[in-house]
Amino acid sequence: MHEPTKILDRPPETHKNAEKNPRRRGGWIAAALLILLVFAGCDNTFSVFQTIAKEERQIGEDLFKNTTVRAMADDNANYYALLSKVVWRPKSGGSWNVLAIAGSTDYFAAGLAGNGTKLYVAKADDNNGLEDIYTTSDSGTTWTAMSAAAGIGTDSFVDWLKCANDTLFVAVHDSTGQYSLFYYDGVSSKFASAGVSSIDEPLVDIVYDYHNTSPQYWLISDSKVYKGTTPGSIAEDATAPNNPNYDGYLLGIASDGAGRIIVSRRDGSVYSYSSGAWSPITVKSSTKLGPLFFLALPASSKRILIGKGVSSFGYMEYDESSSTPLKENGSSFVSTSSSIYYTTIHSKEVQAFWQPSSDPNTLFVLLASGNTGTYALYRNDYITGSWSGWTAE
Repeated sequence: MHEPTKILDRPPETHKNAEKNPRRRGGWIAAALLILLVFAGCDNTFSVFQTIAKEERQIGEDLFKNTTVRAMADDNANYYALLSKVVWRPKSGGSWNVLAIAGSTDYFAAGLAGNGTKLYVAKADDNNGLEDIYTTSDSGTTWTAMSAAAGIGTDSFVDWLKCANDTLFVAVHDSTGQYSLFYYDGVSSKFASAGVSSIDEPLVDIVYDYHNTSPQYWLISDSKVYKGTTPGSIAEDATAPNNPNYDGYLLGIASDGAGRIIVSRRDGSVYSYSSGAWSPITVKSSTKLGPLFFLALPASSKRILIGKGVSSFGYMEYDESSSTPLKENGSSFVSTSSSIYYTTIHSKEVQAFWQPSSDPNTLFVLLASGNTGTYALYRNDYITGSWSGWTAE
């Protein structure tokens, strides 16, 4: 028997009754007109609704919908992104696909890192325990198991991988909630302690500042700053005045590669380190911040990109050369227009900004898109003196 057609997901009888009730139908029309009059009466100088309405709907890869992109890496040929598995596409363009590791696509990836040539992937078992870390130098044609569990421990859960100064670092925790940092010693071909071992607070991120008169690795936990001149000698930085240490308050770290380090906190402050001392900058008072990134282009308006860890999420831009340095919600952004920001990044949690080391004209933002029905990975290209705006991958 032919089923009656449903309209607007209502049973046919309900829709029929609605059509027979002109008062109800008139109420809907009146409500719609009222909404239009409210918007028409606004002084919409910002014109965000108008500019959003003119934009074409962005279409990206379905595998980036309603998910989280946790890390990115590249080699000479491809881009790689970390979901529950590692996905890849050629830099020249094309579709994203699941990366086979040692001949298999049936795995859970706990971490991803690369140095522009080599790629590293941490594989975990069904309980998220470390199985091994694999590396490839030929875009995944051949893989080498690095025997990571032997040096790191079988009771280890990988939190993240990161390459800094071509050195692979592995942040882990154990079943007792103790956190440690290891690095891969290429001379002895084994994993060794980086000097931070069995602490009771999560490790957040590590960077390397290589243009300083004393090049150093910089690490933050969620409470303290650490540094060291070699991968195996990283220790708490307790000597510099006014450091940003604060229990449970540190959220992001970045380096400009020229002697300056910045650290974001959950009280709205960014701490800046140069010439041996830290100084606080109030970015947005009492606002939880997030990941940081130095945006060097355009050179005439260098910015710091700062993730927002609040209900609206997204990010801000901070222009230290301006008398009104803070830019929010797409307004006066150099990285994108306001309408593109609202239709892509707003209301999503920024996991990281990532830029290929060999290509300063390309910038990715990694997101937790939640249940928004939109995407978790966007790309921005610097073309003829300006950023083109975020485009879904």
